[in-house]
Amino acid sequence: MAQKSHRLLLACSALSASLLIGGAPAQAAEQHNDADVGELISIPAGEAPATTYARVVQRAAEIHARTAADKKCTGVWKHSVANVDWDRTPAGTVRWNFKLTARSRAKLGPAVTVSMPNAWVNNHAINAPYGPHPRASTYNFHGSMKKYNRKGSSAKHTIRTKDKITFYWLIKSHSNPRAGATRYITCQVPPKGSG
Repeated sequence: MAQKSHRLLLACSALSASLLIGGAPAQAAEQHNDADVGELISIPAGEAPATTYARVVQRAAEIHARTAADKKCTGVWKHSVANVDWDRTPAGTVRWNFKLTARSRAKLGPAVTVSMPNAWVNNHAINAPYGPHPRASTYNFHGSMKKYNRKGSSAKHTIRTKDKITFYWLIKSHSNPRAGATRYITCQVPPKGSG
């Protein structure tokens, strides 16, 4: 028991020292890849949906600002919250399929609403290309984007190869109003016809 307490004290001391000098524990750094993250979240009792939305959108903006698009938006991006399968058509449309994992479904229940509160292209916030979808948690949430508008502008833009995109999904449980999850991906648009 004394050995266990000593190891716990050493771990807490290392964490405290790391945080005091502005660093992050090595273990946390290994688990945190801002290009491909997500988490199950608890929504405080009585928190208004607008407050939850504002909190998670701020976090998404922070992640987007510090994340490079050093991986292409192709193939399956696996994560404990949801797996996202990407491709780009020969005509240039970026497509995705978004599937909650068994772990997420167990936490969130049989029905959820998946939305995309925020998205960016080349560091410009855009009108998100995916509205709220209330569905069974086993549903294959999917969407696509070729043209987009920057927030506050009516000008149409077209996705181009090497554009940096960040999509941020918010998942809310229907059966438990305090349960939710988030999923963020930042990646580079691949050449047309990639999949």
